[in-house]
Amino acid sequence: KLLRFVGPGILVSQALLDPGNIESDISQADTSGYKLLWLLLLAHILCIFVQSLAARLGVVTGRHLAQHIRQQYPRPLATVFWLLTELAIIGADIQEVIGTATALHILTGIPIWAGVVITAVDSFLFLYVQRLGVRVTELVFGLMVTTLAVCFWVEMVLIKPDAREVIKGMVIPRIPQGSAVQAVGIVGCVLMPHNLFLHSALVGSRKLDRREETREGAIREAMRYFRIETAVSLVYAYLINMAVVVVFCKAFELMRAEGIAYVASLAEGANVLSHVLGNGSKYVYAVGLLAIGQSTTMTGTLSGQYVTEGFWNMPVKPWQRVLITRSISLVPALIVALTAAAHIDLLSEIINVLQAIVLSFTIIPLLKLQDHAEVMGPEFAFGRVARMSAAFLTLAIVTLNAYMVASVIPLDSPSMYVALCAVVIVYVLVLSYTAAFPLRCVWSRRMQFCCDNARPHVSFALAYALHRVATDMVAYPDKYPKVHGSWLRDARNIDTVAAGGRGGQTKTRSQKPKSGASGRASTEVTTEAAKMAAEAAAAKAAAEVAAASISGLLSSPKHDCKPGRSAGA
Repeated sequence: KLLRFVGPGILVSQALLDPGNIESDISQADTSGYKLLWLLLLAHILCIFVQSLAARLGVVTGRHLAQHIRQQYPRPLATVFWLLTELAIIGADIQEVIGTATALHILTGIPIWAGVVITAVDSFLFLYVQRLGVRVTELVFGLMVTTLAVCFWVEMVLIKPDAREVIKGMVIPRIPQGSAVQAVGIVGCVLMPHNLFLHSALVGSRKLDRREETREGAIREAMRYFRIETAVSLVYAYLINMAVVVVFCKAFELMRAEGIAYVASLAEGANVLSHVLGNGSKYVYAVGLLAIGQSTTMTGTLSGQYVTEGFWNMPVKPWQRVLITRSISLVPALIVALTAAAHIDLLSEIINVLQAIVLSFTIIPLLKLQDHAEVMGPEFAFGRVARMSAAFLTLAIVTLNAYMVASVIPLDSPSMYVALCAVVIVYVLVLSYTAAFPLRCVWSRRMQFCCDNARPHVSFALAYALHRVATDMVAYPDKYPKVHGSWLRDARNIDTVAAGGRGGQTKTRSQKPKSGASGRASTEVTTEAAKMAAEAAAAKAAAEVAAASISGLLSSPKHDCKPGRSAGA
């Protein structure tokens, strides 16, 4: 059964291995050696938890995160979320295109700008893989991740690192002096905002039995297998990232021991390995970088597709969606890559800060949605412990990201301090507004709460309103031809009420009335019964009209809070 659910976690794990993360691993090896391997492991464990929540949202509701944000937040705020997410995707594309172009430069010697152009064209050609189906796409991307793993694991075996230092770095928490920013950057590089949108959408490719009698069991089974698959995939990604750090830690140690100057960057990593392990090692490094760079470019395209489709509900064909999202994501990435390739290290740092900012605006809606029974259903909404854990997680991520943003602002003048304070204040206020803003389903629940607590007054007002409508219908039947006709047909059986169904016999209006006092009494009873029946039918018809109007309003897509069920029902 597990094989049915294998795939989304593999695609998601690639974002943790993109060229931006490879460069972060190289920088970590240079500044702190093995000492932050424990934090890298902790960041991957945290990522397993967050990505499992994204998958949980998609499995339970059948919709992905972008669709929920569009539905539950006002259009202006949802548009801000979309713009921030697109900026994060563009930033990731820049790193991935530059990484792929760097790999082509190492393998063939072509200039970086030519590699960027080739990467752009190759990315469009590679979109054809999606037409072969989701399972084939997942298989191809899994092979690319394995290519990167084999390349760095082979180099790790060849370079022979100190196993004791590696284990110590994984199990002993410590942050070297001057490495605080690097430590925060590790967490920011592992938790990618567009990955949450992607994971919540990819799990929808697995069909579940959502019939009422089997729905809960099928969802719980799917969540269990997706958690296992996500954990295995991200542990696999950690082992690859750890191998990159270990390889370059040992390589930098050997370079320093020989007194040779080096540059800790993505482009110069090939020269470092070539000096330590021989000329062939740089080609192994380039092959792994090319595989993961091309692969993560494609997952960025998928993320952009789901984000644009979810936020704007675009009714277009698949190739049109890909063309639109690629135009949004890749074209700006190519422009920046061509004009700023010489400053890729600074550009990568700015992109990591951007990812950290966007992550806070993504994780807050994700956790808020999980907390509401109107979205998740009462059986899957957060309990007290999960709610407290989610609040702590949100606070920790926002604090770390705020520290990372503040750390990159140079505080060399009073005006920069003022700018920093202004940035922090705006950041906190916007995040607080995002966290405190009630979802649309919460507004519906509060309205229902008010009605429940004012039921006698509401009932009296409703009864009075229906009485006035019914009176109006009786007095002016021409104003309500359809409704008046329906209750008038019901009133033709008023003799049933008058006779009380005695002996199973009923009287109709076509029967000849009795003469004398008894006849007059019977006529009066019949007339009174007709009036009562007509008023009752009119009130019933008015109630049905009102109920239909309210039901139509509540069951519209804007107010439908429970996936798969009408709010009116």
